[in-house]
Amino acid sequence: MAELTDPAASLWMDTTRDAPGFPALETDLDVDVAVIGGGILGVTTALLCARDGASVALLEHDVIAGGVTGHTTAKVSALQSTTYASLRAKHGAEVARDYAQGNLAAVETVARLAAELQIDCDLRRRPAVTWIRDHAQRATIDAEAEAAAEAGLPVRAVESLPLADPVAAAVVLDDQLEFNARKYVLGLARALADEGGLVYEHSGAVSVSEHGTREVRTRAGARVRAREIVVATLMPFLDRGLWFTRLTPQRSYCIAVRTRREPPPVMSISADQPTRSLRPAVGPGGETLLVIGGEGHATGSQSQTGERYAALEDYARTLYGATEVTHRWSAHDLMPADGLPYVGAYTPLSSHLWTAAGFRKWGLSNATMAAEILAARIAGREHPLARTFDTNRTDVLRQAPGIAQEALKDTRHFLVDHVTRVRRAPVCTHLGCRLNWNEAERSWDCPCHGSRFAADGQVLTGPATKPLDLS
Repeated sequence: MAELTDPAASLWMDTTRDAPGFPALETDLDVDVAVIGGGILGVTTALLCARDGASVALLEHDVIAGGVTGHTTAKVSALQSTTYASLRAKHGAEVARDYAQGNLAAVETVARLAAELQIDCDLRRRPAVTWIRDHAQRATIDAEAEAAAEAGLPVRAVESLPLADPVAAAVVLDDQLEFNARKYVLGLARALADEGGLVYEHSGAVSVSEHGTREVRTRAGARVRAREIVVATLMPFLDRGLWFTRLTPQRSYCIAVRTRREPPPVMSISADQPTRSLRPAVGPGGETLLVIGGEGHATGSQSQTGERYAALEDYARTLYGATEVTHRWSAHDLMPADGLPYVGAYTPLSSHLWTAAGFRKWGLSNATMAAEILAARIAGREHPLARTFDTNRTDVLRQAPGIAQEALKDTRHFLVDHVTRVRRAPVCTHLGCRLNWNEAERSWDCPCHGSRFAADGQVLTGPATKPLDLS
């Protein structure tokens, strides 16, 4: 297949190249709520707070929905691979039920806001499917179907699907959503501005004071004083809370292809390996494309990431008759230590500083759920799911294995990088871990905490806030 003219452009970013932008912040501000981060979490939270009557300023370091939100598979679903069997085993049926109800409500919130605000974002209702190829793993699907049904999802079990892959068994949840994620979030941002909210691009935050005068300081030196501050930056970036010990960064890959036949009319993900995620999508010219995702790995652990794209392209050709790769992109995800998203106060001592993170590769529904919880808490309302997903939950035993694994990984990298000095590479400006060069994505990636830097040293993904010194 031919090389792409822009080998890193996601379908969602490519189809919104001409979207009107927002100004950079150049002066100091005073508002009720300052939100740092212009992805689906930040923009949804800001809009909901504005609808509660708060004055709001949203600060995005790049462009609205230009980070993870603009580089997902753009599926909004409460059925998420084998999530419910895992949650039930680790946390019990009640927590799994809370997770299901929160994500089901989030799907409907997205549908409602898109309709209410008349956002043209190629939104479609689709069945969401988890499937396996191997009959020997039938128990995996049976367990997920049982746990999902017990959690309150109206799932159904099937043994055939309109896929080119072999299908041994599957579980289906109807009426979930696919859309163009960046078109949707841009629509939310415009609605926020229409309701009096202040939206700023190219206005990255570098520090936050939460005691005394609460304020956010931007890279350009502007200050935003606020009663409440929300950090919605994927990885919470402030040097407090030790968030990087509770969140494991991973990368995964996507391609969009033209095919000889119509793409399958479902959103599907395989529960066995290799993972393959599929959905149809509307291309730049209105044609139907097939989006294929998979090939995940720990951030910074591999340099030859071009091989990941090659594997997806081979799969697309072999099974779906792909004739052309139109887009190629990657995503950054954070896996929480105990399998549940974190939503709430930034630290146990924070009363006006908020965050949410750890959306487990299902950020479009989980972030929407998190935004509803945060907006309620900021407004002083109770939210029925706040306790389940609280950032400072005290169930240490369930978080301990994930925290220990992350600490072991960090120790291993620090020993190699700072004792043996076997590599010559720049070090991360977060905590000094040696970076790995990512050949396919042309970036310096941190294997410790997931920060990523462009070839010129500029920060792509936190928790780092300072660019590299490549001189």
